[in-house]
Amino acid sequence: MMSLWIFLSFAIIAFISLYILSRKTNVSTVLGNYFGANVLITITGVIININLQLTKQSPTSHLIFWTQKIPELSLKPALLLWFIYFLFSTRSNFSKCIHAVIFLTALVSIEIYFVHMKYLQWVNWNVFYSYLRYCLITLLLAIYTFYLKKLSLNDKEVRAI
Repeated sequence: MMSLWIFLSFAIIAFISLYILSRKTNVSTVLGNYFGANVLITITGVIININLQLTKQSPTSHLIFWTQKIPELSLKPALLLWFIYFLFSTRSNFSKCIHAVIFLTALVSIEIYFVHMKYLQWVNWNVFYSYLRYCLITLLLAIYTFYLKKLSLNDKEVRAI
């Protein structure tokens, strides 16, 4: 029960930080990246957990489900959006590498916490694969952000076929 309240407070902080991020960048970019990050996190989680069965969920209760779902819908996307923000900033490459290590470690540490709390069990999974997963998510989100910014800067309308 305590971990649920911890992640609820982190979720509130994450949403406040997204508001701050939307003041620094374009709101449509933040919203598009937020939903894109949610899709990527959920899809990779489903592929790893259900399709490949590399991880197992503990016997599901509502408390365990929401304790895992709250960071997946708030904290992880917020961390990814801030990571993308620093990635596209004018900082030095060394600073970007330091931020990459910090953000990726924060994302992986959430999963390690769930493994430690026995909410999640790694079957054929380890920390390196988690880092690889979030690197792939970041790469896909960076490509998505690049084209989203390019479209919003050109003020072009995307036509549906």
